[in-house]
Amino acid sequence: MEPLKSIHFKILAELLRDSSRADRPIAKVLKVSQPTVTRNRHVIETRLIDGYTIVPEFGKIGFELAVLTFMKTKPECKSAEAKETTVQRLREWFMKQPNVVAAREGRGMGCDSVCVSLHASYPDYAEFARTLENDLCDLLASSEAFLIDLKAGDAVKPFHLKYLADLKPVQ
Repeated sequence: MEPLKSIHFKILAELLRDSSRADRPIAKVLKVSQPTVTRNRHVIETRLIDGYTIVPEFGKIGFELAVLTFMKTKPECKSAEAKETTVQRLREWFMKQPNVVAAREGRGMGCDSVCVSLHASYPDYAEFARTLENDLCDLLASSEAFLIDLKAGDAVKPFHLKYLADLKPVQ
């Protein structure tokens, strides 16, 4: 596998700014040929990009809440085998939840995993929380949620990946 080059990260940055742009406008910004962008875009699409999507204004399309749910698994889930079984069950459960946009292991605030979900209303979230607690009660010692109102007020900084385009690439 060939090593990643500077051009790969430059193209990636341009796609983070606007993934709908064609190769020719990207080439013009980067001052390289369109075939260079096309050839290198293929490399990053197979090695660095998980998929293309849009970032909607969630509050305007029917979501009232974004929720960060912090979870702590039970102590008996800590052996290597039990941990793998726990992670697999969590993976299967969260993959079936269409309103969950991310769920990861992590560390902090006394928790070892986090879930990010979107909900149309508070009752919708409450049902999700009840289902999570009922379905995973044998695995979870606790869960705490942080609710974000997507309808009221202005965002200090709206969610978007385009901000990452200005970071120096980690190579």
